[in-house]
Amino acid sequence: MGMLQVKNLPDDLHAALAERARSEGVTMSAYVIRLLRIDLHRPTMREWLLEQRATQADVRPIDVLSAVDDAREDYDRVDA
Repeated sequence: MGMLQVKNLPDDLHAALAERARSEGVTMSAYVIRLLRIDLHRPTMREWLLEQRATQADVRPIDVLSAVDDAREDYDRVDA
């Protein structure tokens, strides 16, 4: 199993991690490992943007102003 040492960890961050780990009833190492696993299961910003761009090709453009005008007309008809 690998080892990781974090140097120059600010005191406030260390204290916050220790408090969170205590509140979860786990060691700080277990808590940090959990955080790392969660983070590594998420796509990076670059990966997410590439995925969004790939799916945008399937999205048709919407004329927002016309949609709002149509909604206002529908609303006005219901009020009248």
